[in-house]
Amino acid sequence: MLVIIMVGIAMTLVLCIAGPVATLLAVGHRRKRRAARDPLTQVFRARELRQLDAHLEGVAREERRRLESELARYLAGRAGHVVLVLKAPNGIALELSDGRRLALRGISYRNVEMLHRRAPVDMLRPECVDRDAGVYGLLLRGPAGKEVKVYARNIALAV
Repeated sequence: MLVIIMVGIAMTLVLCIAGPVATLLAVGHRRKRRAARDPLTQVFRARELRQLDAHLEGVAREERRRLESELARYLAGRAGHVVLVLKAPNGIALELSDGRRLALRGISYRNVEMLHRRAPVDMLRPECVDRDAGVYGLLLRGPAGKEVKVYARNIALAV
């Protein structure tokens, strides 16, 4: 009877230890297979991937600066007033009287409603844009001097 109990305990211990160990080995083998199938790891080494990633991040920063300066130059000139406020994916688009379009992404519902009410009546014109910690502030001013400032995560100028 004692032998049967000892064999039962031994089998339980073997199952409790062997199960997790086998799972860990299988998962590790799957990761290696997945890494071997990844085409980037076949072409680039890890150091080269890090360098490529750093280079692409730098290119993205430069492009963002270029787009921001282009928007600032446009707003410094004579920008058209807001004719229409359109719904766009993840935000709105402001159709301007000079044929351009400003896309605002990540704008609050309250600001959208305010623009729908005030833009056609006050003939709001985009004056300037500033950036603070990843949030853009767009100042819109009417001919009578009324000002509206809206905040968005992204602002893009389209022709």
